[in-house]
Amino acid sequence: MLRVIFDTNVYGHLFEEADVVELEQKIVSDKSFVVYGFQLVRKELRDSTRDSRIFLLELYDRITKDRMFMNSEKTVSLAKGYYRQYREAGGSKDWGKMGVDFMVVACATLNNLDVVCSGDEKTLMSELTQLVYKKVHILKGHRTPNFWNYEDLLERFRKR
Repeated sequence: MLRVIFDTNVYGHLFEEADVVELEQKIVSDKSFVVYGFQLVRKELRDSTRDSRIFLLELYDRITKDRMFMNSEKTVSLAKGYYRQYREAGGSKDWGKMGVDFMVVACATLNNLDVVCSGDEKTLMSELTQLVYKKVHILKGHRTPNFWNYEDLLERFRKR
């Protein structure tokens, strides 16, 4: 079984798909693919100004089915460790731009999730951040989750 967390943008991408209802049903019914929620992802969806906010929250709730991780001091500490390493490695974006992404990865790492799925290849899944996660995890003895881009998710569920 794959234990998975979606970055906030995955829900927005799903919403834009013509076959969103079918994709959602396939994700929810796949017993070998369990999606967990994260308090900060739900907050970002709730704070969205999009007209689709209610639908996005309902989609999130149906996909995660009350499997939600709360933010914690450990999550914040690990995410800030990523950020320090990111800045030392030459990363230029500020915490406001990177913080939630790093928190999602920290949540996945601390809860031993298998996959982080994101449509954001410029920050959460960039080459630099991948190196940062690996370095911090080696130093702290954590297992690095696998990273799927949004297209990987579509490939899995459109073939079924």
